[in-house]
Amino acid sequence: MFPLLHPSTVEAVKSLRARFSDTPFLTLGQTVFWDEPVKAAFCRICEVLEQSGETSPGARMVAGVHDTDYFAKLEGLTIKDAPFVVLRHNDGDTRGLWSAAGEISAFLGAEAVPSHLDFTREGVALGKAARAYPGGLEALLNQETEAPLWRALVHTGERPLIAAEVRLRDIAPALRQQLRWAFRSSLESAGCEPDFEAVDGDDCHARAAVRSIWNWANDFIEAHPDQTLSDLYRDLIPKLWALVNGGPVKNLETTASLELFRFAPDTCQLPRFHFLDLFLNPATRELAKRCYNESLRGSGIYALDQFGEGALPFDVVIPGLGRGTLRVFGDSVSIETEPETQICRSCHIESVGQLAALLQSRFGEGVAIVGKAVALISMLSAEYIFVFHEKASGYTVRTQKMNALLRASGVDLPLHPMLRLKLGAWDALEEVEGRFHLPPHLAKAFGSQTISAREFARRWQDVEATGRQTREKLKAARTPRDLMLALAQLGNQGWQGREQLYSDALKNAKRGRLEAEAFAARVAELRRQARQEIEVVVRLEREKGDWFRAHIRPLREAILDLREAAAKRLNPVDESGAPRKLSKDERVAQVELEREEAAQIETLRVQTQELGTEHRAFDVPIQKAKARARDLKRAANEALGKQLRLERGEAAQFARQTRARLEEEAELARLRLVRDAWQAGEVLRSTNYRPTAWWFPLVSPDGAWFEALAQNARARVEEL
Repeated sequence: MFPLLHPSTVEAVKSLRARFSDTPFLTLGQTVFWDEPVKAAFCRICEVLEQSGETSPGARMVAGVHDTDYFAKLEGLTIKDAPFVVLRHNDGDTRGLWSAAGEISAFLGAEAVPSHLDFTREGVALGKAARAYPGGLEALLNQETEAPLWRALVHTGERPLIAAEVRLRDIAPALRQQLRWAFRSSLESAGCEPDFEAVDGDDCHARAAVRSIWNWANDFIEAHPDQTLSDLYRDLIPKLWALVNGGPVKNLETTASLELFRFAPDTCQLPRFHFLDLFLNPATRELAKRCYNESLRGSGIYALDQFGEGALPFDVVIPGLGRGTLRVFGDSVSIETEPETQICRSCHIESVGQLAALLQSRFGEGVAIVGKAVALISMLSAEYIFVFHEKASGYTVRTQKMNALLRASGVDLPLHPMLRLKLGAWDALEEVEGRFHLPPHLAKAFGSQTISAREFARRWQDVEATGRQTREKLKAARTPRDLMLALAQLGNQGWQGREQLYSDALKNAKRGRLEAEAFAARVAELRRQARQEIEVVVRLEREKGDWFRAHIRPLREAILDLREAAAKRLNPVDESGAPRKLSKDERVAQVELEREEAAQIETLRVQTQELGTEHRAFDVPIQKAKARARDLKRAANEALGKQLRLERGEAAQFARQTRARLEEEAELARLRLVRDAWQAGEVLRSTNYRPTAWWFPLVSPDGAWFEALAQNARARVEEL
């Protein structure tokens, strides 16, 4: 038994036990295979303080299975040949996966999935990296963003299932597959033969630990195939807590949220449902809803009106029917199941007693009412002291704000505080003898395939910090060349030479570009000169036309007028328009007139011919300007051809392709380095605070790791 505890832990536990000596502690977890059993460390702390006389005896811990949420599903899942399947999580085809009741991490793994948005924030040009990846963006996201050493059980059926409804006979094949994978992977990391199901003379302590868990689960499944996954978890709770603790945990009780939140006439007056009553009582209903909505402002969590008219922050769970938001509006009560369940249209619900009677009359026993995330803590804190890991339950800040608003409005909320337990799993390895075979995401970060437990403990924070620095350095590389230099400095194999190759390609491309630009400039100049010559042609032709209209056209029009007048005299008519013959004198006069007109026409014709020579003089400069324009266009086309041959030539294409290929490969290298550093950091940080419980007996069967964890645990009290 360890003699010393962290002062913060002693102070927090003594304070709570002094203030609430009869109040049990509570922990809720959706799976027994993650971090909840590590809270056996808190029970050990309580035991030490009781034995030393620091606190009164009898501290109780209630460990519950949170089984009232829907079991994991994945929209668009095409696998339908089994009711449950084991899936990996990535930012590609399983991006929408959310799992809790059926998730598990092998030793040194966690659900750390870098998203395409994470990469963008880190400065990665994802589209460019994808061009260097076989299969493109879809394949990259599927294969390069997978959560390391993490798997989830997913329901494939059409109808959503509440976790409490999952039958062992249906999930057993997938559950066994998942556990077998997790245990075998963990044994490999612990340096043991992974076949834990075989018992041999040279057994490994880690194999014995996981074999015990396997046998407990398998024996229960075979003995009770018609019971639920929740029943299995409740059966495993005391066994796993004892395995982690190194012996039975005193005053440990088990429950499930379906049991805790059972809502009926005989339970509705429990303190846990007083918070629900605030939202039913007409005197406080609107105030409570307003305080709830105000507490969510800026959080992204749905306000009540987004669930429909009359929505309250509680879900009704009806086994066999589903789970949905409780809505009370006017004289109507309904539940937002799929499809909606209308309870009544002419009832007047103002209290938990009335609602309990109504639901029991409609659905019988087994109904539960569970607060939505922000309301749930306020419900159970009326009767329990929650024990949360540090970083767990991000909703508590919103819960505290809601409670403060209600109290400021005069509402009495007698709630217990909660206790935050801050663990340091990796720091506690300092006391452990052992050697790990690191999985790829950590081997790269630590720079070694194997590492002792003590070295892991000493280095993990430096490794996380180095990864953060690596990400910052890569994000600061704004140009492809800067990126390649950064890759070379970070020891990424081959980038020193490839950076030189890239520089050469840039020089060659620049040289070709400059030559092509010279031809392009020549083309532009020749075309400019050709346009000038065309402008000369247009100007001269306009001047030629103007000169013609001013000098020659009037003469031609005069000749035409004379000829038209002569034509009219050929057929004389009288006043009535009838043809008539000319008199002799008239004929003599007409002949004289025709002779004069002929002389005039001849004079005009001679003048026109003389002026035509001057008019044709315009043609010489026009033809010369046209010829010069043709020559310039021909020269421009020849220069353009040389430009295009340069731009499309083999040397230019090779330079461009080399440059593009190296830029894409560098971006892919950046993505992988960022991914490795990001995942290593996420895994180390998250599992340090919230380690998987069964890792402890697997790594340290003598209990040294768990003892150090509990001894160095820090705790603080948070008021609600």
